[in-house]
Amino acid sequence: MAMEIFVLSDRQLGSIAEWQAAIDAEGFAVKLDDTDFRWHSGFLPARLNGKLTGFECYHDSADEFMRENSDIDFGHEWKFVLGFRWRGDFHEFEAAWTAAAAYASATNGVVFDGEDGSIFPVAEARQAARKLVRDMPRLLRELQSRR
Repeated sequence: MAMEIFVLSDRQLGSIAEWQAAIDAEGFAVKLDDTDFRWHSGFLPARLNGKLTGFECYHDSADEFMRENSDIDFGHEWKFVLGFRWRGDFHEFEAAWTAAAAYASATNGVVFDGEDGSIFPVAEARQAARKLVRDMPRLLRELQSRR
């Protein structure tokens, strides 16, 4: 089952290098594969703590997204939507969330979790991503102990 979050913003980053600088500024351990971000659509390879992972990343239509979610108060009509999708893998989950939090921070956007309808302003998205990074080793140990 695929999971997804979205960054809603009024500006876009122009390159992977710009996005990577935002990730590095936040202190997250994700290193994105260098690709032409303006046209990217699909799986975006990345490294998390040196290990290969990644997530799907799409420039979604903001108009369509806002129309499909018209029952949610996003504060205003956002101009851009960057969709993040992954298949339930914990490393992809961490990579996607930290990359999304950094993207939201760099664009002064918000992270929207479509699963539960939560909207995370930058400070809350950053906090959620840091909590995920902090808790991931424990979650992975618990998962392995159940096998």
